[in-house]
Amino acid sequence: MIWWTIALAQAELPPPGLDRALARDRWHEVNAILEGGCAYQRLLAAVACAEGVTDAAIAHADAFQDALFHDAGLEYLAGLAHRYAGEDPKAIARYRAAIALDPAYDAAWYDLGELYLKGGRYAQADEAFTRVQELVSGGANAWLGPWRRAEVAALQHDAEGFEAHIKEALQQGFSFRSIAGLPNWRRFYADPALQDTLSKLLTVYAEPDVIESLRSEP
Repeated sequence: MIWWTIALAQAELPPPGLDRALARDRWHEVNAILEGGCAYQRLLAAVACAEGVTDAAIAHADAFQDALFHDAGLEYLAGLAHRYAGEDPKAIARYRAAIALDPAYDAAWYDLGELYLKGGRYAQADEAFTRVQELVSGGANAWLGPWRRAEVAALQHDAEGFEAHIKEALQQGFSFRSIAGLPNWRRFYADPALQDTLSKLLTVYAEPDVIESLRSEP
């Protein structure tokens, strides 16, 4: 692989079409590094990676970009690696770079929204998830944007906004089963500002075991 990277560094900028193919191939390589060395833990809502994996992924993405050109997909994966490494400011910068290259990159908007949400930057999180809602307005994942906007509202104790966004998510295919037992939803359920609204929604749209999972201790 080293000789190929050196050869690319000495090559001219590839013609239209070939550049996308080269970037796509490198994207799959970087993604394979992350998928092979990292694992998602659902209840902790976190990803754990083996030692050196995130550094290797970032280096592999940047070797291509330094040699040839910047690519939205590679910037996104570099951001993902920084996020997995707990380097949120660097991840945000990379997601922003991906969006600058491709304003319709919904995955970058989604992950950017998650980091803003984590940092308590609720207005920016809602803006990012609104873009997701606009960009992914149909198909199997159309519920993602309104669902995350509901979480932004919940963290601000906004029962009216929470209800409106969750109802939109439900219309787009959201299921309360996907949040069963999650710690943040347990907190939403215990929030006096949200409890009546959420209880009514759960009674209509959720199975009894989902409701019980939000009442029980972690």
